[in-house]
Amino acid sequence: VIKQLMKKEFTLEFSRDRKSMSVYCTPNKPSRTSMSKMFVKGAPEGVIDRCTHVRVGNAKIPLTSGIKQKIMSVIREWGTGRDTLRCLALATHDNPPRKEEMNLEDSSNFINYETNLTFVGCVGMLDPPRIEVASSIKLCKQAGIRVIMITGDNKGTAVAICRRIGIFVEDEDVSTKAFTGREFDELSLAAQRDACHHARCFARVEPSHKSKIVEFLQSFDEITAM
Repeated sequence: VIKQLMKKEFTLEFSRDRKSMSVYCTPNKPSRTSMSKMFVKGAPEGVIDRCTHVRVGNAKIPLTSGIKQKIMSVIREWGTGRDTLRCLALATHDNPPRKEEMNLEDSSNFINYETNLTFVGCVGMLDPPRIEVASSIKLCKQAGIRVIMITGDNKGTAVAICRRIGIFVEDEDVSTKAFTGREFDELSLAAQRDACHHARCFARVEPSHKSKIVEFLQSFDEITAM
């Protein structure tokens, strides 16, 4: 239906800093009531933080802190348990800048265009680990190899997957063994070193975090492979 009403003009590609991407569409038959629109998808915590409204049926209402908390609670529930879902938030920008006013050469500007959004919904995708992963991790443990998961997934999803594949046992306390990239950055240098000694899961990381973690591991005379 959307393709019949609108055509895609260009894409604002995904970037790690904003953790979202969008497409800019214009109406096939322009009119006063039919305007350009951006369709956005990305990591729920990032997209929802940039939403000011939520669509309920045909209405658009303000996104209050209470509504936001309820949405995030459902998303966190989807992202835990053995059948954890990878979640994507969906939103629209109903009055984006004209494409002539947008600097498409510099991706650092894209987050400025993906603001004042209207939250539309969230989709959860079941993406289970391959069958052979758990047995491979078991063999690594038997060989004395410490397996660390480093992923762009959110922390809840990452920990749930770690439990499923045997990096963590089901009821293991992971408070000192799983960190997001942001949590890792907030640690002191000594605490970062300690985290790399004990942690087995790093979530929502940037490439710079991977390099730093490897550097710490190598400073412990660990042989590191990725």
